[in-house]
Amino acid sequence: MTLPRYGELRGKRFYEHDIHLKDDKVDAKTSDGARITLTTGVEDTSAIEDLGDVVQLDLDTNRQSVTIRTQYRWIGDTFEQNWNFLNAQGEQLAGFGGARRTDLNKFRRYLPVFYLGALRTVNDEFSSRTSQFWRRLLDAVKIHPDAEFKTLEELNRLNEQILKADPHLEEITKTLRKATDIAIQNQEGGSVSLQALPSNISEILSKVQIVLQNEAKSPWLPIRHQGEGMQSLLVVFLFQAFVERLLDEFYGIGCEPIPLLEEPETHLHPHAIRTLWNYLQRIPGQKIITTHSPYFIQHVPFRDLRLVRRSMNGTKVLSLPESFSAEVPQCDALDSVVKESGGKLSYLYTPGTLTITGNLDRATYQKILQCYGEHEDRSEAVKAISDLKKDSSLFVSDDILRRLETQARRMRGEIFFAKGWLIVEGQTDFMIVHAIARVLGCDLDKYGISVIDAQNNGSPGSFTILARALSIPWQAVFDGDKAGEDYIDQIRSHGFTDAQISQQCHTHKAGDLEHQLIADGFGSDLREVLSELGVRSTEDFGEQKLISELQDNKGGYAAMFAERLRNGRISIAEDQVGAFQVAIRILCQQRSES
Repeated sequence: MTLPRYGELRGKRFYEHDIHLKDDKVDAKTSDGARITLTTGVEDTSAIEDLGDVVQLDLDTNRQSVTIRTQYRWIGDTFEQNWNFLNAQGEQLAGFGGARRTDLNKFRRYLPVFYLGALRTVNDEFSSRTSQFWRRLLDAVKIHPDAEFKTLEELNRLNEQILKADPHLEEITKTLRKATDIAIQNQEGGSVSLQALPSNISEILSKVQIVLQNEAKSPWLPIRHQGEGMQSLLVVFLFQAFVERLLDEFYGIGCEPIPLLEEPETHLHPHAIRTLWNYLQRIPGQKIITTHSPYFIQHVPFRDLRLVRRSMNGTKVLSLPESFSAEVPQCDALDSVVKESGGKLSYLYTPGTLTITGNLDRATYQKILQCYGEHEDRSEAVKAISDLKKDSSLFVSDDILRRLETQARRMRGEIFFAKGWLIVEGQTDFMIVHAIARVLGCDLDKYGISVIDAQNNGSPGSFTILARALSIPWQAVFDGDKAGEDYIDQIRSHGFTDAQISQQCHTHKAGDLEHQLIADGFGSDLREVLSELGVRSTEDFGEQKLISELQDNKGGYAAMFAERLRNGRISIAEDQVGAFQVAIRILCQQRSES
């Protein structure tokens, strides 16, 4: 849906380019068009009474809600946009041939949507003439008549002082007064005066401007002289001031704003971006925020994130839900299974929705299937239940998210923007795998692939669960030792098949990374690296002593070895450090094909 740069959305139209087409051969006129369905709960008693029949009561949950759908498609000889209220079954509400304008306006008043685009400028948003927020805030200022009278008296006195401060002003006034001698022909004559200051309160308020002082002894400067980051922030908080001060007055008590905020981090430095989230979450209403900043989403709760991914099959929105649902027919046997589930299962009779909180285990899955043994809609029910089990297998528990919350915070922002993950054990692997990828012509940053050193940020298993839930391709490389085997067993325990393990997990054949580098013939290069690090007599080291020194100088040798790879001082053959090469090539190939 095409949005304006700023402001409140009042039923803005779709346009032809908003219709998703599978390919360039499809005509928008013959497509299904564009459609958005919105459901919102209604709890305020006055709102329920005001909205009337469009509020629907769900008898199963005793919750009241409004569902509205807007559709844009080619009808007859033109594109038309229709609005319809729906009942609990998703059908057009009986008696509503289309949303009546009165009902539609009432609904929008209770759920006003505001869009603040990325190109926020103070010239627009702090204008007393054009800004919807600033203008309304100024208009709402009420000054007591006594205070207004005293203020104007003081302004007149100051105006006289200014005019008397320079004799030239009086001379200018006398010259201009001659115009009244000609134009105003009466006994009293006219007069001319200069007005250096505003003559009324509304004029004063129209000239109100924001000034900022960056430090205690710094000068006060108007916002137009501030950086673009500060200007962008001020527009955001101008909206908050409007919501706190005037939302109820303009839209009525019980309304709930939906701010659409595009890239609030624009022009801000990392520390400010990280701080911003704490302030934005205090703005009332459900917020929809788009961002390209890993610093911003670093502190956003996992379940509040939505990843928007474009693929060959269209755009997908991925998240980490707590529950999963499927439409299945009602039957008495299912009611018993639901009651015995201890709240893990729930069933809504309208429109017949079975919901599982968490993962649908195999035993419960079998019980549900048995409920439909002789049911007339068995085939449809079995398919829906099977899909439900598949969907719920993507569930990521709160416990896993808590571990990632504390252990992976420093890198979490970046990985959610990645198109693929390469999971390795530690920092040594992290540095070397980046260099190997560069040598192979597979720059990981260019391909949107993040390297996750899982040992320092949680556990490999946690990241693989997260990747599966968010449809992020991943490969993992571990040491070929007991620790590496334990990591693979951990991943297997989370429901990954042996085939998936074989395709996505790789190990160094010689053992840990240091053993593998020696086995691949990099011994002399590594001796030189250790010598540059100040380790003496490396030429006399046997293999075990060399490996021991490398393990004692992991960070140092890895950085220098990686640098030599990047600048061509060390070449790499196709069979050297093979596990890294295989994982890199698979991920880069997947990105090239997507």
